[in-house]
Amino acid sequence: MKINIDRLISNKKYCEEVFKLFIKKKVIRENKLKFFGKHINKALSNLEFANFLLEEHKNSIKEKLPNKTFYDWCIIIYYYAIYHTALALTTKAGYESKNHIATITAITLLYYHKDNILKKEEIEFLIEKISLEKNDINLVFDSKELRERASYGVDQSFELKQTMALKKEAVDFVNKIRGLIE
Repeated sequence: MKINIDRLISNKKYCEEVFKLFIKKKVIRENKLKFFGKHINKALSNLEFANFLLEEHKNSIKEKLPNKTFYDWCIIIYYYAIYHTALALTTKAGYESKNHIATITAITLLYYHKDNILKKEEIEFLIEKISLEKNDINLVFDSKELRERASYGVDQSFELKQTMALKKEAVDFVNKIRGLIE
């Protein structure tokens, strides 16, 4: 099923239809257990570990593994911090999601169209960071694309600049959502 990401944002009725379809297919399920704190804790843990690994590039990695960098792993970890934060939002609303686009659909419907808690820019940020469905995402810092290249690519050279940009975006997003949830 091809979902039109732009329409999720611009058309509340379309977003509701997609949400209902995901419910019907059990990709999104109601979940009365409010374990959103576990997703936030996982996101915070991911941020902490990625920050630690980034710092270690200045010291122990430089010493023990000269000419090596592990920025690819930092990118992967920051990506998962963003995704666990998105899952926390979905769980807070009483649902669980089995894939990225379903998570985005739930958040767009519940936090943008219905409650106006998140701004359009924040929904677009999530789409840019955790979805490859949107054709016009060409940002160098697209975390899912970077995460996939980091996980599966062998020729990609990851730079500190990319890692630092994603770090800032991940930290800002996790902190904002954490503030909304707690």
